[in-house]
Amino acid sequence: MILKLVRAAGALALACSAVPASATPVCAPTPRIAALQRAWADPRGPVLIASHRGGHLKAPENSLAAVDEAVAAGADVVEVDVQVSADGVPFLLHDRTLERTTNGTGRAAEKSYAELRALRLKGGDTPPPTLLELLRHSCGRVLVDLDMKTDQFAPVVALVQGLGMVDQVMLFDADSNLLRAARAIEPKLQVMTRLTAKTTLDDINQGLAPVRIVHGDPESLNPAARDAIRQMPARIWENALGEVDALMAAGSPKACPALKAMQALGVNAIQTDRPALLRVYLRKCG
Repeated sequence: MILKLVRAAGALALACSAVPASATPVCAPTPRIAALQRAWADPRGPVLIASHRGGHLKAPENSLAAVDEAVAAGADVVEVDVQVSADGVPFLLHDRTLERTTNGTGRAAEKSYAELRALRLKGGDTPPPTLLELLRHSCGRVLVDLDMKTDQFAPVVALVQGLGMVDQVMLFDADSNLLRAARAIEPKLQVMTRLTAKTTLDDINQGLAPVRIVHGDPESLNPAARDAIRQMPARIWENALGEVDALMAAGSPKACPALKAMQALGVNAIQTDRPALLRVYLRKCG
């Protein structure tokens, strides 16, 4: 066990070696990120558009190219999936296994940093990026939602802190206990909690105030939940993935009613696979 911890610490140090230990943030503020931060902090502000797994209509999902695609499409937030390698390096990949998105096989989190670097993402010629690469690439350009596919939150929080990006990143996990543990390390870290039909706002948000965004779904979002979240106050996040995205892509007359139904429940942060098209429809639907 001790040897394993030593190896993990060494790998994390290697991955973080480009981050200087200084009081000056590595990621400096920009006018673009300042505007996004103001919108993010406004619970009644206009809809924030989050691009699912980066922008992956053309680029591989959870890649640096996907970040570029999302930014070019006008996304306010990029959502990416974070795991941690067997030797302690945070990296991006959604699935537990490698087969769907890479040329590798087996469980992603059981691979070493070196083994992950030898892989290639399908549809591209790069390995799954490290979280360090992703954060440096997104710095000052777009807000980042880290969807935690691991309970190893400490190396993730350490990277966010080391790059000076606590005010550009939020952590999401359906397990609020993980978010509480992350907040214990970095009290200023923004988190997004998950409301379901089987949970309550009091339970998921306990010990986490302030919470800027609550993630809901059609089963959990109702007028009572909307009013309670507004009173916190916080934004409401819902996914357009699947049906709503498909309606927009097909040019269906049902697209606007579907978006208006979401907004009627107070939704003002929407995750989509089609960020540019969603912005068009938000303007079109009024």
